[in-house]
Formats: sequence, C-alpha cells, structure tokens
Amino acid sequence: MIYFLVTQLLVLVVALLDIHGNIFGLVPWRYTCWGHFLTVVEQLGSHLKVASCLLLPAIQLVMGISHPSWISLPFFIGSCIGLVDWFLTSNFLRLFRLWKALQFYACFSIFMLYMYQLPIEFSSMLQWIANFVGLFKICSTSEWTEICSSISLVLFYIMVCTSFITIGLILFKDFS
Repeated sequence: MIYFLVTQLLVLVVALLDIHGNIFGLVPWRYTCWGHFLTVVEQLGSHLKVASCLLLPAIQLVMGISHPSWISLPFFIGSCIGLVDWFLTSNFLRLFRLWKALQFYACFSIFMLYMYQLPIEFSSMLQWIANFVGLFKICSTSEWTEICSSISLVLFYIMVCTSFITIGLILFKDFS
C-alpha cells in the first residue's frame, strides 16, 4: 500500500513540475537534449517513412515472386490486392492495406526459416513438409532466388517495423 502511495505521489510531483516548471526555473523538455533528439528523430523518421512507403511495395513484391512457394504466397497476394486497390481507386495508400497482417506473417516466416537453419536432424516427414511449404537452408550452394527471398523478407520486416516505430514516436511527441 505504501509503495502504491509513494508511486502516485512521485507521479503527481513529476506532473506538477512538468506543468509549472517555468515557475521553478526549470527548462521545458522541448528545449533539452531529449527534446532536440525527438525532433531529429521525427525529421529523420519522416524521411524514413517516405522511403519505406516507396520501397516497401517493391520489396513486398520481390518477396512474393523471388522464390515461389507456399510461404511467400501471402506476400504475392498482398501485393496483388494492394496494386488492384490502387489501380481501382487511384489512392496510393491502398498499397499499404495489409502491412500489419503481413508484418506478423513475416515474423512467423523469419522464425520458421531460423528454426529450419538450426543444426538439428529433422525427420524425413518434417523435411518433406518444410520443402513443400518452401523452407530452405541457406548455405554456400543456395540459389540466388533463395538468398534474395530471405534478404527481402528481413528487409520487409525491418522496414515495416521502422515505419510503425516512426509513427509511434511522432504520436508520442504530439501527445506530450
């Protein structure tokens, strides 16, 4: 009970200092190093967001067609749906329609590819299933399509996460 009360009092003190900081001679957070860092991140984030918006549909399409398999089929379907929506409505934002779902699917795909790379001896049935869905081991004899598919998968995931983080930082700055 005491810890809860102390935490609430500390939150109250911090909130009062933030609201009435000028009275006590404190500098608002917008003019501190943290405030400058957030503005730099916001400016850099807006450029990253624009670059992501322009490059992500292409990377998504490369992911879907570079190594045709069941595991890359959702990326191809997502690209097709986004392109058809864009052509029908002339709205560029329709390209980004399925990115949240594809982000979770990309995470799952990266996890499955990583698990398949581990030096574990799989049964012949599991190897057959993995080959059927499109999992592959990356080695020195890998085809360029497999390498391109895995690189574009990781790039897609990183760029989607970056665009969501950038949007989150911009929203955080707007609310504070």
